[in-house]
Amino acid sequence: GGDTGGIQMERLTRVATLPLGSEATGLFLKQDGEVFTNIQHPSDANVTPDAEGHVYRHATVGLIENTDINKPFEGVSVPETDEEKQIMRVATGRYNVLGQQGDAWAGAPQPGLGGIAVQDGTALIKVSNDPDFNGWVEVSEDEGYLFTNWEDRPGGMSRLHLIRTDEGRWVVQDNDASMVDFSAVKGTWVNCFGTVSPWNTPLTSEELYFDNTVNWNAPGQGSVQDLADYLAGEINTDYTVTYPNPYDYGYIVEITDPTGTPTPVKHFTLGRYSHENAVVMPDQKTVYMSDDGGGVILFKFVADTAGDLSSGTLYAAAVTQDTLPMDAAEAGFDIDWVELASASNADIESWVDEYDDVTTADYVDGANSYISDQQINDWAEAKLNQDLDDSGSVAASPFADDRPAFLESRKAAVKLGATGEFNKMEGINVNQKRAQASVEGDGEQAHVYVVMSDIAGNMLDSEGAIQLTNQDARCGGAFRMPLEADYNVSRLEMVELGGPYDPTDAANTCSVDGLSGPDNVEVMDDGRLLIGEDTGNHENNMVWLLDPKA
Repeated sequence: GGDTGGIQMERLTRVATLPLGSEATGLFLKQDGEVFTNIQHPSDANVTPDAEGHVYRHATVGLIENTDINKPFEGVSVPETDEEKQIMRVATGRYNVLGQQGDAWAGAPQPGLGGIAVQDGTALIKVSNDPDFNGWVEVSEDEGYLFTNWEDRPGGMSRLHLIRTDEGRWVVQDNDASMVDFSAVKGTWVNCFGTVSPWNTPLTSEELYFDNTVNWNAPGQGSVQDLADYLAGEINTDYTVTYPNPYDYGYIVEITDPTGTPTPVKHFTLGRYSHENAVVMPDQKTVYMSDDGGGVILFKFVADTAGDLSSGTLYAAAVTQDTLPMDAAEAGFDIDWVELASASNADIESWVDEYDDVTTADYVDGANSYISDQQINDWAEAKLNQDLDDSGSVAASPFADDRPAFLESRKAAVKLGATGEFNKMEGINVNQKRAQASVEGDGEQAHVYVVMSDIAGNMLDSEGAIQLTNQDARCGGAFRMPLEADYNVSRLEMVELGGPYDPTDAANTCSVDGLSGPDNVEVMDDGRLLIGEDTGNHENNMVWLLDPKA
């Protein structure tokens, strides 16, 4: 740890600096080297217009166009003046503002960009300022559809039809811009990062961030009540009538028919937790998934059939650290995969439906209307034939199925021996071309990359399987997992630790020459990484290009 800025800057090139208050979301690298990246929840203090007259007080969806990020360029400087701090600054090309929150287009159905309406569209719940994942579905070199997550409760997703003009500028088609209809899957919750599958469908992630289901139907859960409004089709107060089932939310949602009528499919099979991201390997069966929050888990799924995520087997990682304790800058872990269970979407949805009728009227303080911790323990005891809670006997499972594995995935995984100690596990991604060449023996070693925005909590304590040191870890870091045969991974290693960390610097607690709060990650064809920040430890969040080989 404690690398000097000079050493770090041999590996890092600053691609962009964002306006005050905003994080860099929606990183997506197009085949021609242009880069989608959004400006999430910018500050009201941004009043200076950029060269094209854009003021960044509102959430912005856009892209760095008229460039090829793969070619050499000089990094952009750290903003110094108030004016520089209030705008989007890019090192190469130009930043094209495609839309800002609330924008509407002639002929486009309401609500406008980022608008979250009730499921029948008759009332507006909110206009989100949290654009996240961008998924680009290309029609041709000069045409495509941009899917953008709106990370809210309920969640949303916009689809913008883009065409490139003769001058090289991407333009939204006014009559083909809308919010995706999620009513068929009872709405979504906190649509976070995502990827586009190898078969060209966007995969949006529901970041559950509701760790203890027992409280879901307690009175006064405002965001759950917004979801109840969504389901009821009106803004109302009678939540004993229409109340959401917690087990309907917290999954990966695939958008099928993306260039026609976008149709969401929830994949219960990939487990229920705070999905940050899921990335499908070139075999179209193996999926790696990151889990955001504290005390979280690295997951894997293997589908029964290539190109079909509707049935398969869910796994969770049990890790062994190289030494205890260990400097975060040198962190390394061996991975063993714990099999949780196998099921299909149809199986799991039938288990979910058993909790449909629970409302706030059923809430009793100290009781549980849903799957209890004791039931999860007893299911795990029966599965392992072990006495896990020292009761003196091995319990019989309270279920004739494996519902804890898919509906309470994090708790179930820990009970079966997975490591639930990771913190703020964010984007996870792979380069499809490099991955396939590596596994087939036609190229150099490829990796699955995963970034963690704050290596803290259970990762920095002196207990359990993960025991790291070095305060620079509070700036986060980028890890990688070497791909093996059959797209398995069995190793997790630090690539680039953030920082240095200086708690006396209020504006930039993490060095402006290093990573802070790495969140979105894209892997380029040559193995370099694009990383977007979500941090309060840089006055202006940044987009970086990292060369792991430098």
